[in-house]
Amino acid sequence: MTRYAEPRVSDTVGFVNPTTSTDRRTTRWADHREQRRAELIHVARRLIHTDGPDVTMAAIAAASGTSKSIVYRYFQDKDELKQALGESILSRMRDRLEAGVRAGSTPEESICTMVRMYVDAAASSVNVYHFVTQPSEGLSQFLDDCARLVAESMAGRLPADRLDAWSAGVIGFVNAAFRSWMDSDRTMSREQITDFILTSILSGVPHDDNDSPGTLRGDL
Repeated sequence: MTRYAEPRVSDTVGFVNPTTSTDRRTTRWADHREQRRAELIHVARRLIHTDGPDVTMAAIAAASGTSKSIVYRYFQDKDELKQALGESILSRMRDRLEAGVRAGSTPEESICTMVRMYVDAAASSVNVYHFVTQPSEGLSQFLDDCARLVAESMAGRLPADRLDAWSAGVIGFVNAAFRSWMDSDRTMSREQITDFILTSILSGVPHDDNDSPGTLRGDL
């Protein structure tokens, strides 16, 4: 009876599943593309921080050590790059604010932590702040998410029929008050504008810096 030897590993090399091989190449390419996009977004953010929101694709390409045509392989145009950058920045900020809510042991502490984190992050770069607060779907979603976080942190402290309205109003006030300060001569320090915002939303508008924040009451 004829005996057949088991095939050696070297004899089976040619029998690689072509579908599996293609899938792996596709996955590697997708991972490389996402990594490259992230690198270009990082470069764009750095340039906006130093040079302002109107940086060109050519400048981004030069700072990345590549050509403008290569940048266009990853972003169809500047608007797509701006959208991706804005979503990246706002997503990281939203994650930090969610962490702030979890860090607070009381609703008021959660609000205080969120506002301080927002002010500190936004004030760290005027140019990036003005860039991400330009009207966009990403900004609208970010503000809606912030209002949701505020509502969650204050659940039970206000009647349900007032909570959503109050949360949306808080986000609008924080954003508008901070923008006004950013565009002013800044006679108030960062700490003072932060305390003013917190005092205003938690206990009403203060008359001077000596007023102490009160506690938000559910029967307002």
